[in-house]
Amino acid sequence: MPRQVDHHERRAMIAAAAAGCIAEQGLHGTTMRVIAQCAGVSKGIVEHYFANKDEVIEAALEQVNVRYLARERKLTAGLTGLAALRARLRCVLPLDADSRQAWKIRLCFWSVAAIDPATRREQQARLALTRERYLQDLQAAQRNGEIRVMAEPGQVATDLGLLMAGAACGALLDPEYYSRDYLESLIDRTLDHLTREPQP
Repeated sequence: MPRQVDHHERRAMIAAAAAGCIAEQGLHGTTMRVIAQCAGVSKGIVEHYFANKDEVIEAALEQVNVRYLARERKLTAGLTGLAALRARLRCVLPLDADSRQAWKIRLCFWSVAAIDPATRREQQARLALTRERYLQDLQAAQRNGEIRVMAEPGQVATDLGLLMAGAACGALLDPEYYSRDYLESLIDRTLDHLTREPQP
């Protein structure tokens, strides 16, 4: 009796293969044929599950984001305030194979978002959710008395989002200069500023 195919599992497998292709070859080099080769299936099977390349790529990005959020939840479980924020910021950094792949894919989509309004709106929504999680951690840290009262915690959350995006890009471009120690120190130094009153 032939083994029954798990369609959800196969669709996820193809999306994962597409994610690997995007990370290594960029969006332009990720064709349906290349995705099929990476997935170890025929092009026809890929086309059975996805109508076109855009659908596969969208599924790949969604899978990357789901994995990232699951990792973030795991790292922040049971934490609150400054401890949760520190763990959340460290989770962003491309310090292992999975997070490096995620950032390579993310940057491909950011380049598209710069010129495509629909993609830009999707990225804006994702960034807004990230800022909101930072803001919730900052507000909890204030309530816990861990950091000084800030006039605009929303602005600090926005600043942190930009800082981490820049840090991640730097780590991809020059991982020796922007080492793990440097990046983790950057987070610690940044958060340390939130615990001190500004100098007159």
